[in-house]
Amino acid sequence: MAAALQIWSPTFTKAFDKLPESVRSDIQCKVGDLGTRLEQFPHKKLAGRNEFKLRVGDYRVLYEFDLKAGRIYLHYVGHRREIYKYN
Repeated sequence: MAAALQIWSPTFTKAFDKLPESVRSDIQCKVGDLGTRLEQFPHKKLAGRNEFKLRVGDYRVLYEFDLKAGRIYLHYVGHRREIYKYN
């Protein structure tokens, strides 16, 4: 299966661009891994929300995905202390 298409929200893009280069590299690698193993990846759903979380060190990526369409919708990225404040 080909890697899933990543769709970045404006909020995700803005926050991602502010991160240090090493953190951005780690996040891109982990999201790429998620995209290539979308069906078998151990997704962790957030309680009371539609998003799933992806742990990358001290940072979290909040996302949704459409398995049939092969798409990952990246909504938010940020430090674990602050990321869950988004509605």
